[in-house]
Amino acid sequence: MLLCKTAVSPSSVLHYSLNILDFSFVIFDHNRRDYLFRLSLDGLALLEESRWPAADEVVRLCQDKGQSEDDCHNYIRVLHVHGERILACGTNAFSPRCSWRPVEAIDVVSEWSSGVARCPYSPHSHISSLLSSGPTGSADLYIGSPTDFSGQDNAIYRLPLPSSASSSAGSSATPQHIIKGRLRTMQYNAMWLNVPDFVGSVEADNFVYFFFREAAVEFSNCGKAVYSRVARVCKNDLGGGQLMLKDTWTTFLKARLNCSLPAEYPFYYDHIQSVTFLEEERLFYATFTTSENSIAGSAVCSFTLDSMQETFAGPFRSQSSPTSTWESVHSTHAHSHCSSHHPAHSSSSSSLLEAEKYQLMDRAVQPIFRPGKSGNGPLIRLDLERFSHIAVDVVATKIHSFVHVLYVASRDGLVRKYSVLPRTQEACLVEIIDPLALSSQLADRQIKTMQFLKQQNALYIGTENEVIRLGASQRCKRFTTKTQCLNSMDPYCGWQSALEECTPPPNKNPLVSYWQQSITSCPILNAPVDGGWGDWNDWSQCAHTGEGAQGDRCSCRQRHCNRPAPAHGGQRCLGHSHEVANCTRHGGWTEWSAWSACSQTCGLAVKTRRRSCGNPEPAFGGRLCVGPDRDEIYCPSNPPCPVKSVPPIDGQWSDWGDWSECTASCGGGFRSRLRRCDNPPPQHGGTDCSGCGIEYQTCNAHSCSEAKKVTTWTPWLLANDTDLGRIERRFRFSCKAPVDTNLLKVGTLKLEERICHTDGTCLRTDSGNTEGGWSEWSEWTECSRQCGGGRQQRTRTCDGPGYLRSSDCDGPTLMERACNLQPCKGVWSCWTEWSVCSVTCGQGTRSRSRTCSVEGGDDSSSRNELDIEGCVGPSEMKEYCNNPSCEQGWDAWSSWSLCDADGMQVRRRRCMIGDLDHAPAPGLCQGRSQEERVCISNLEGNYDM
Repeated sequence: MLLCKTAVSPSSVLHYSLNILDFSFVIFDHNRRDYLFRLSLDGLALLEESRWPAADEVVRLCQDKGQSEDDCHNYIRVLHVHGERILACGTNAFSPRCSWRPVEAIDVVSEWSSGVARCPYSPHSHISSLLSSGPTGSADLYIGSPTDFSGQDNAIYRLPLPSSASSSAGSSATPQHIIKGRLRTMQYNAMWLNVPDFVGSVEADNFVYFFFREAAVEFSNCGKAVYSRVARVCKNDLGGGQLMLKDTWTTFLKARLNCSLPAEYPFYYDHIQSVTFLEEERLFYATFTTSENSIAGSAVCSFTLDSMQETFAGPFRSQSSPTSTWESVHSTHAHSHCSSHHPAHSSSSSSLLEAEKYQLMDRAVQPIFRPGKSGNGPLIRLDLERFSHIAVDVVATKIHSFVHVLYVASRDGLVRKYSVLPRTQEACLVEIIDPLALSSQLADRQIKTMQFLKQQNALYIGTENEVIRLGASQRCKRFTTKTQCLNSMDPYCGWQSALEECTPPPNKNPLVSYWQQSITSCPILNAPVDGGWGDWNDWSQCAHTGEGAQGDRCSCRQRHCNRPAPAHGGQRCLGHSHEVANCTRHGGWTEWSAWSACSQTCGLAVKTRRRSCGNPEPAFGGRLCVGPDRDEIYCPSNPPCPVKSVPPIDGQWSDWGDWSECTASCGGGFRSRLRRCDNPPPQHGGTDCSGCGIEYQTCNAHSCSEAKKVTTWTPWLLANDTDLGRIERRFRFSCKAPVDTNLLKVGTLKLEERICHTDGTCLRTDSGNTEGGWSEWSEWTECSRQCGGGRQQRTRTCDGPGYLRSSDCDGPTLMERACNLQPCKGVWSCWTEWSVCSVTCGQGTRSRSRTCSVEGGDDSSSRNELDIEGCVGPSEMKEYCNNPSCEQGWDAWSSWSLCDADGMQVRRRRCMIGDLDHAPAPGLCQGRSQEERVCISNLEGNYDM
């Protein structure tokens, strides 16, 4: 079958709600990531997507109430189209919410509303809903679902849509559409609904039918059992009065669905899983299984709408008291009948009492009787399998106006295609399809949803990670002969004699004369089948073996004789099943060519020969030839060449170079310049250049300014010591000349005296040199910073007689200036080591960093202190780190315990890795082994509906 698919997420998906809205596109929700998607029907191309997550505060509140992180997302469970708009309702982290969106712009929300009673709180609830449109354009939402936080209040609701959501017809609306209100089943009454799991809902005539499985209340006196049910309500039910059955159905009825193996003690398939309805045939097909704790078994049963009506028109089953037996009761009340002209409403108290008392029908709905079968047995029965979904197509064939084709999905991910022969009502297995065979996501093969669209003649399947489209008639091309085609008994296929091919009906007309088909029995499987080659697989590397092989590689591909495989004496496939090409070929040398002529006719000369790596050329990874491709030898027989006379070449000077710097800045110095005898140099006995290669010149002959230089003062030295005191002296030398300061030598001695008294005071004398004043400025100190702005200083002293102070000289003793104002260049440091992963299990992150420092600056300088040109690139780098799954190594959670005295429930799980004496391997069994929550029974939900 033709398989198209689209992957909606690389991560796992919990649920899908797949709705085919028209003949051009399909809308579904990808619950795991809070998304709505719109895809094309033909190629499943993504047309539009809309993200609809729950708000952060709603998620936090959900988790505070004890729900798991995975459940606190927005799981979209209700999705319907009405006119040009879509109604989408989601769990919204256990705070249901609904939205209206345009059909072709699902990311645009035109209206928000509460989702209570329109959508379950939990994503794990089994629900079913439909949108019923009235004759005036109004619409009602029918839904079977839990309606409270704890999931204990199950109900079948009818909710008229707001006037803004349903297109109004104005004054033309009939009174019944104006006064119809919201209705539900009686709250917390097990006689109406007893912990139901809804699987489907259908609108037919004036009724709406709900299919579900529930705990059988009529079996409670004998133990516990689960029965499959069908419930029915009138669409025009107006509910009870003010005192009785207010806002409650008055036409609610339910009956058991019988799908069993008939015998004296029948074997029942009591767990309904899926249902589909053929409106024109007024026929239901449903899949049933045994209970989960029983041996696996599945069945498909069919029911007519008339058989359901007959059951609902029969007697009721009632129990007068909790300890009495259940009895069949005939009631004269006709609350089970509804008409489009007379709304189902009874005002008398007796009628309302009977409507409140009687809901369960006495007789079960029986499946279709099939001649040749023992009793009303299942249409299809399979042991050790569990069916999940069913879809049905009605196909016109050559000899039948219609044949029902059933697509039945099982939990192992396979889809079985059956055809139901109209004359015998026998179900024939046509083929078994594995739609997930080519899927890249094989962790969970469970099919989540399945629908057949007649206009596209295709089956649409939703799985954990993708949507798959299977063309119904693409199987025909597998049959290469007329016998194979006709024996397949596939309702979609026939033999077209004009093309000699197995094809679907030409132009969808099975009655043309040149198209042959005979669907009269189940597929003929014992006819000889000649083998046919399948497609070649992709080329791959293989080893080259055999004589002379050196472990080289070749390209190989393979095909199998399996399309079809030979069977029942059919011929085997002709030809080879393997192909080998592009084997590694190592290069080989060709023969040497003839020697060439000598490179010259006299003197030293060589001759050469060549070869090429082309015998064979290296190919497909082969080695090149080893060795040279050129060979040469001297020519020994050449005569000496005559000596040529070469004229001498005299040397010539090059141009003078640039003058060097002057040797003195003043007082007269000299500079020099050079030239070389290389333009050209003397050759073959030529003369050398005449003259000098260096030239000197005086420079800077102007007089130097007078310079002065002084030494520092010596320490004070004792000159004379008396009883009245002592005389101390100190010395320094000074010199000055109109020369460079570096040439100054210490000259004249200067003397300074002071008299120190016995009381410790000292007084300078006037002796010594009285010449004084500022000394020369010192050299500038080294800049405090190499970049980004630093400071330089220079100082001078007040020189002269001993009694002079620095304050006696005019001007400052210290001078500063800015230096190295250019910005510092930022340089990245090395990356730090990667940090530890942020989580110990699952996917987390780790990081590393680097700092922007100064190139050539102080190591202590930071980027904020200096003017640094920015470093290019990020200062921090992050990457994902994958640890083992947080759930790896754990067994499944146990069931929640009974409530303890503190109103808490506990569940536990066991680490499957390790034992009591050995800890589990690192990375396994992460997280808690025990969880607690507030008892569900203590949570109360009371919503004003």
